[in-house]
Amino acid sequence: MKKSIAITFFLASFLSFSGMTQELNLDEILNKYYQTMGIDKMKEWKTFTATGKFITQGMELPFMNYQKRPDKIRFELEIQGNKMLRVFDGQAGWAVAPWSGSMDPQDMTPDEVKAMKEQTDFEGLLYNWKEKGHKVELIGKEDMQGTPVYKIKAILADGNVETHYIDAENFVTLKVSSVTKIQGNDVESDSYPSNYKEVQGVLMPFAMESKYNGETGERLVIEKYEINTDMNDSLFVKPAKKK
Repeated sequence: MKKSIAITFFLASFLSFSGMTQELNLDEILNKYYQTMGIDKMKEWKTFTATGKFITQGMELPFMNYQKRPDKIRFELEIQGNKMLRVFDGQAGWAVAPWSGSMDPQDMTPDEVKAMKEQTDFEGLLYNWKEKGHKVELIGKEDMQGTPVYKIKAILADGNVETHYIDAENFVTLKVSSVTKIQGNDVESDSYPSNYKEVQGVLMPFAMESKYNGETGERLVIEKYEINTDMNDSLFVKPAKKK
């Protein structure tokens, strides 16, 4: 009788331990990620604006980022009283670069347009990835500076590649590695979102660091998010060149 009880206890303990250590599959990981990030709440967002500082080469420059569904985005950076602009209006992209010696808007290259269009996805490429034409696979689980992460590779419909590192305990993105085609060459970069805080039911990063070949390129510090404010489409319309 005692032997039978001991065997039963051992089996129960073993099965319980096995269940605890069993790894999640891709769908389970993504579902936990969607729930943690508050994707269902984000689907109610029509517009959002992020305001903060763009930090590079020892300079702190004010920026504003406007996004409007389904596919409009405008990034403004103030440089010595002038505005650098990068805009995608849903079909085409244009930019203003004060350092070029002209404040006239210039058309973006096809590669730049592709990169801007990717940024207009409110919920991110991992949400409804099949419907968007992406290919997503779970590479496995690994250690990232002492934190267990799930490594998920995504081949986007446009051919670019992203690898997402999702915290295996808290289910937030800790790193995104990108390989982007620019003029026929692969450009690699890493971004590190951090300082997550809740904004109307959605976890949003209030800091973002970008690295190129392991070297920090720039940092974004977000001071404020504004959700569902009125946003006129004229913000995204390419202005006429000055005569």
